[in-house]
Amino acid sequence: MAGGSDLQQAFHRAFIEPFAFHTWGSRRSRWHWVELEGWEDAIAGPGSSIAENGGCDYVYSRDDHYFAGVDDPESLRRRLLEWHAELAAGVERFRPSAAAERADLEFMRSLVADMQSLIQRAMAVELHRWQGSRGSG
Repeated sequence: MAGGSDLQQAFHRAFIEPFAFHTWGSRRSRWHWVELEGWEDAIAGPGSSIAENGGCDYVYSRDDHYFAGVDDPESLRRRLLEWHAELAAGVERFRPSAAAERADLEFMRSLVADMQSLIQRAMAVELHRWQGSRGSG
């Protein structure tokens, strides 16, 4: 597979496993994250497609709220990083009031860092696929 199993594992570590196995320290922290999940979901779509299928060509033909103006890997990278910045800013708006919430904030920050790393790795795969499909390199 073009995306490789390493990228699949990284995607699962960043987007799936934390929510399947993490126990939140407080309900307030968990609800704060839930309010940010739209950003996470937006990033996860192309990330999942690249990790699982080796590319996300579908985004370039969409002209909707999410992907209007996205017509190549560089514009997709910019869009994903814009969404990531919104997610990161949302995490930083959380003001912990107890030790458990401080731990949850650190967990949220670690997820944001993992997601940024995944965006960079996935977009390198997508750029390689894009260039290969056009005969340039």
